[in-house]
Amino acid sequence: MNRRNIERGRMMDNEKPLSGYRVVELSTFMAAPSCGRLLADWGAEVIKVETPGGDAFRYFGPSMAMKATEEENPAFELLNTRKSSVVIDLKNAEGQKVFHDLLATADVFLTNNRTEALVKLHLDYDSLKAKYPKLIFAWVTGFGEKGPDVNQPGYDVVAFWGRTGYLADLVEPGSYPMTSPAGAGDNTVGMSLFAGICAALLRRGRTGKGEKISVSLYGAAIWFAGAIITSVQDRYGNAYPKEKGMINPLARAYQCKDGEWIMLSVLEYDRYWPTFCKAVGREDIVNDERFNKRDNMVQHKAALGKIMDATFITKTLDEWITILRTNDIVHDKLRHFKDVLTDEQAWANDYLEKVTFANGAQAVLPCTPIKAAEEGPYPYGRSPLLGEHTKEVLRQLGYEERKIEELCSKQVVKAR
Repeated sequence: MNRRNIERGRMMDNEKPLSGYRVVELSTFMAAPSCGRLLADWGAEVIKVETPGGDAFRYFGPSMAMKATEEENPAFELLNTRKSSVVIDLKNAEGQKVFHDLLATADVFLTNNRTEALVKLHLDYDSLKAKYPKLIFAWVTGFGEKGPDVNQPGYDVVAFWGRTGYLADLVEPGSYPMTSPAGAGDNTVGMSLFAGICAALLRRGRTGKGEKISVSLYGAAIWFAGAIITSVQDRYGNAYPKEKGMINPLARAYQCKDGEWIMLSVLEYDRYWPTFCKAVGREDIVNDERFNKRDNMVQHKAALGKIMDATFITKTLDEWITILRTNDIVHDKLRHFKDVLTDEQAWANDYLEKVTFANGAQAVLPCTPIKAAEEGPYPYGRSPLLGEHTKEVLRQLGYEERKIEELCSKQVVKAR
């Protein structure tokens, strides 16, 4: 089969780490597509197979106050740049044959379909392992591969944020549950799966064997909150949710004189306690037995918190930043999401990029965060239109024009 890469708004670089690998992505929404985006950034050819109606995430933008048109679709763009789009009706027997012709050329099959759906289409791991023994089967699930909830649907708000305690426990007792940060759990899962796929490809290079790599939203969230979940056991008794006064006073936010908030993170308490007290002008409590050792402070957190409340309210944010920076004390301004868009630090490190859509509108999009010194930043490459590359990919697979037109007329595939 012809394995040439399809140009995605830029020249494909044969020196990129994953250049030459083909990924067939059968997934929707965010978690698995975010993994596909990372794979594409690192040089893999990612072919996104969509239903005739398209990935539902193509139409999700308005729920976050964004447009979702062919000319401007920032939500979809974020996770699907540099991919190709092929539309196949997998409910059709001929469509399944086309899909398998494509899968036979793939190194990685990336999906977030539930077990029962994959089994119904004979696209589960056991079925594909027998047919494609070198294939890397990469799978995102909601709650894992076993257990009573194995077939339950699970977006990140439920399986990642809701089930593990983030929403109920990271607020003060009696407060309304925290609002989940949309897609943050999905992107965590996508990065985890990306790492697993890379490891599986390395293993295949040594053994010639394929592998199943799976990451669940629930499992990733448990690992993400590993320190907290370990600490809340009865043996240790680190109770959540917490009153503000029960939070480590040197690892929390304080309001400043000008209404801004500053976030502290003094984790080496005993080492930095004298320096911290001197910096904030509270030498009077350096030797206070309630606070001069971490073990003592733990018993008097509320009292120390009140002292720090009264201390930080006496100066403006900029004044405190100057003082704390001079004394090498870990801190930062408590910022808002919107502040990131104009943060010089983010732009200096290529964490953001400005893109121009087909309608001429411009917007800022976050970039994938893994950087390689010899690679440099990856220039923007737009996301595909629905079915934009169906004919091109079918030609690669050896389909003649007459057959392609027949498949289109029978609605087995959809092309532009």
